[in-house]
Order: sequence, then structure tokens, then C-alpha cells
Amino acid sequence: MTPLAQSGASDGPRQGLGLSYNSDRDFTERVCFSTQDITICGWPSKGGVIIIDNATTPDFDYLGLDRLHPIIERHQDPDDEDAFCEKMLLLGAKWWSSSARFSLLKGAELDDEDCILRLDTPLEEGGEPEPEPKERLWLRVAWPSNGGLVVSVFDTTLYGYDPHSDNFVPDDENRLRLCRDMNEKAIVLMESFEGKAVANVEECQVDAFINLHNWREAGKVDTVQE
Repeated sequence: MTPLAQSGASDGPRQGLGLSYNSDRDFTERVCFSTQDITICGWPSKGGVIIIDNATTPDFDYLGLDRLHPIIERHQDPDDEDAFCEKMLLLGAKWWSSSARFSLLKGAELDDEDCILRLDTPLEEGGEPEPEPKERLWLRVAWPSNGGLVVSVFDTTLYGYDPHSDNFVPDDENRLRLCRDMNEKAIVLMESFEGKAVANVEECQVDAFINLHNWREAGKVDTVQE
């Protein structure tokens, strides 16, 4: 079972996106570099792919990744990979049903006509489902040294967004790339991205994948789908 309804497409747009679909690397690649951003991927044992797009220096440090010479491939041991994936979820990563699903929705957000057509086509005619709430949200998390965490949540312009919403991601999102550590990231989230400090993850009352960070310990087959 995968975390979201499986996309009907066998592939996504193959060029021009932060993570273009390539079946040869579906379950191996850890870090993807593009002209637009840096993407970190995790490959949980339950299936799908967990992705952090626009990864920052604090994210690399939190995950124990060497920023200058990052490991390009996933852990060979499934337990090690699941542990890595759980840490990714604590940073606000999204759990996609496939690389193709991620690429499809990112393509539609960038006005790719083929991607939009797939989403406009009714499901009974082979179209793709609209983004679910967990797929839509922009969630960024910092873990400052003084304890707790800081969480920022915004809507995105993924397909089907409400044009009247007043809660879209600020245009200066990339200022997060200037943060050197989690303390600086926490400050920027609080000052520029309406970040809220909470004591623990259980206080994060948002429909996001961060709440699935302990899926292995939960021991419930359907935990990921809830």
C-alpha cells in the first residue's frame, strides 16, 4: 500500500522539474540537484517516496548528510532507510505515492499543459486525482537547540487551489536557504513565515505527514493512509 491514492500514470513529466521521473533510480537516489533547487528523497518500506524539496543547510545537518559530498544513494538496510525517512517527516517532508505523482503535480503548478490535462480529465476516463490536503500544504519545521520545534504552514498553488485564499507561501521562501543552522531557521520561520513554537510534534494540529513520523512503532497497517 502507498501513502496516497496511487496515480494512474506510469510516469511523470521527464524534464524541467526538480525531480524528473526516472524508473532506473526510483528506489535509490538520495539527493537530486537541479537548476531550481536541491531535493532529498527517502524510500520507506511501506512504499512511495518521501521528498524534501528546496532543502536547506539545516535540513542536511539534521539528517546527518554531508553537504559538500552528500551520499547520493539510499541506505541498503530497510530499517536504516525507514529511520532516515522518519527524520525527514519531522522536517515537514511529503510522502508521495510515486516520483511520477510528485512530478505531475509540480508540473501542473508550473503550468505544464500535459500535466494540467491529466488532472482535468475525469478519473473514470483515466485522469489523475486532484491534490489531497497533505499534498497541498507547504510545511517547514525547525528544531532549535533550546527545545521544542517551530512550524510554519501555508497553502500552495498546486492544481485546484482557492484563488481567494490569503494564506499562500510568501514569495521570499528562498531566504530559508541563507540559514546556517536550526536556530537561524527557527528565527526566520518565526519572523517571516508566521512560525509557531510548540513543545512537541503531537501539538502540530495540521493535516500533514509530520504526524506519521512514528509509523513503524504504531504497528498499524493503515497508519499511513489515515
